[in-house]
Amino acid sequence: MKRRAAAWLFAIMALLAGNVPAAAAGGGNARPEIPVAATTIYPGEVIRPGMLRMRPVPRRYYERGGFVKDPRRIMGKMAARTLVRGRPIPPNALREPYAVRSGKAVRVIYRSGVLSISALGTALDSVSAGEMVAVRNVDTGRIVYGIARKDGTVVVNAR
Repeated sequence: MKRRAAAWLFAIMALLAGNVPAAAAGGGNARPEIPVAATTIYPGEVIRPGMLRMRPVPRRYYERGGFVKDPRRIMGKMAARTLVRGRPIPPNALREPYAVRSGKAVRVIYRSGVLSISALGTALDSVSAGEMVAVRNVDTGRIVYGIARKDGTVVVNAR
């Protein structure tokens, strides 16, 4: 069992390093492999290397598609819905991780030209970087809308 797990881990690491096996690249008679969930992954969980394993599939199934073939496209993404153990992972079941979470404190930055004002707020929704989010200003109670950044801040620009 340990050897098999080590072999899967080695295969995933090889794929992440860009060393794609001949089966996945289309060479030989070997069956191509696709990444699948090693255990059930629930919505909101960020996918890490130990959460996936490679599974061989028939070539016609591999060519038909409808699922993610490259584990590098899955790592670091967040499950948008439940990913069942051993099943292929469709692209629409993944999303970017949340940069801002609902109910959590965020730094709101207002920018107009060279003027920059910072305030503390509470996010009213969970969003990924680059998405619009409503934030309630802690001091005034006023709701403002801005764009979430990867670092968890929200930028509100002058109109």
